[in-house]
Amino acid sequence: MKYPHWQYYKSILGDLEVLSQYVEISTDNYTTHSLEFTRLLLSVGSEIDVVAKLLCKATGPEAGADNISKYREILTRKFPGLPEVEVSLPKYLISLKPWFDWLENRTPEWWNCYNKVKHERSQHFREANLVNVLLATSGLCILVSYLYYENLPNLVGITPLFMFLDQKYKTGHPKILVKGDYILPDFQERQERKDVPPPV
Repeated sequence: MKYPHWQYYKSILGDLEVLSQYVEISTDNYTTHSLEFTRLLLSVGSEIDVVAKLLCKATGPEAGADNISKYREILTRKFPGLPEVEVSLPKYLISLKPWFDWLENRTPEWWNCYNKVKHERSQHFREANLVNVLLATSGLCILVSYLYYENLPNLVGITPLFMFLDQKYKTGHPKILVKGDYILPDFQERQERKDVPPPV
């Protein structure tokens, strides 16, 4: 499989689309929790670990990382704009900035919730809810897009997604990255970039 982490991300989005037939994706339902949300949250959190490690490694062979604090340290040094990347679900009028807490050197609360569900599920079952699944999935969306940035136009171009990266112009108007140059923060125009991590 050429882009395994993109394919896995697509499968997660497919699961979310199926779940949306039973639990409407809406701020009204953010606290809704279930076994299916537990399964999704654990799957997404585990994949974030894998992708974050690969992305850290792509920034330099010396960049070893094995926890969320190290990911933050390495990735924000290389990609200072990453925490401000926004992810939209246009169909549901929802936008999320899953890594925004990294701007203040804090671990996102949804990641803390993921770990609570992972290690103390009986006590924290309610944390496996819609909002934490959406935040985790949007966090994965950003990381996997950075990981495969060189190939992002081709990957997105053939994939019907309902979760999109947003980039704000200086005017403040959003541009949903579903076509065009797919320029993310921390990258110059495609023809000028020279230090982009290679696709993994």
